[in-house]
Amino acid sequence: MATCKLDRLLFQSPALLHQPVKTNKMKKITILIICILITGYIRAQDINQRNVPAVVLNAFQLKFPNASDVDWKLDNGNYHIDFELNDKDNEAVLDYRGKLLKHKQDLYISEIPKNVLETIKSKVQFFDIKDADLLTENGETVYKINFEIDDKDYDFWISKNGKLLKYIRELKDNEVPENILSAIKNNYGSLDIDHAKYYEDAGKISYYVDGDINDKAHVFTYDKKANLLKHEQDLKNSEIPAPVMNTLKTSYKNYEIRDADLTEENGKTTYDIELKKSRDRIHVILNPDGKILEVKN
Repeated sequence: MATCKLDRLLFQSPALLHQPVKTNKMKKITILIICILITGYIRAQDINQRNVPAVVLNAFQLKFPNASDVDWKLDNGNYHIDFELNDKDNEAVLDYRGKLLKHKQDLYISEIPKNVLETIKSKVQFFDIKDADLLTENGETVYKINFEIDDKDYDFWISKNGKLLKYIRELKDNEVPENILSAIKNNYGSLDIDHAKYYEDAGKISYYVDGDINDKAHVFTYDKKANLLKHEQDLKNSEIPAPVMNTLKTSYKNYEIRDADLTEENGKTTYDIELKKSRDRIHVILNPDGKILEVKN
């Protein structure tokens, strides 16, 4: 099985899993990929095992004495290790003291416990597992299972005692509940769907839908009763409210607006404005009255 980054979906809520889909998509996707590569180069550095502190190296070798093909990276003060163990891909993260923070290992299908398979069968009767991993983080062990049906992904996070922690399923357009489509249409207009997903997280069900309305990108998250949990929308500069624009002109008069997004969440509306001045880029979060709530680099 191919090695991938440690699974960060384990404890995230559905609202954190997606960023707004932008208009002019191919251009912005290209820019995003470049930024990710640059960020990864700056933050994560390949290092030779000779340069790993003894306390970290000893802790790793004690924990995984038979590891082979070991590659080390330093990222934000933590050590990320890719290695082979018993002919299977593994990944681990250790802090500067050698404490194991995360561990992920590929599994053979035969290694998946029966109670985990029974939990999957409670949702999907027939399936052919594509990938299986064992994740350990903060002392908790979780089985991450992935497979496809009709080219749609199914992902499960299941505890070692068979409890369903999270379940994500890609949906066909016609599988999005009608009450959610009606809520979108009545409040925002007819949505041309790009992606749709069903989430079950800690027993709570929600639906994620993104696409275009009148050539503008929108992202929606609703609960099963069609109550809006979160809405994100790409804005033109001309659509930024006057109070927000006045604050930007006063407090950031030498900055250029690079991007603007509207977010509705928990009954509150905020504006995320990306600004640029020379090499300096910041995100300013404001309320509709133009009050600055947060500034992020």
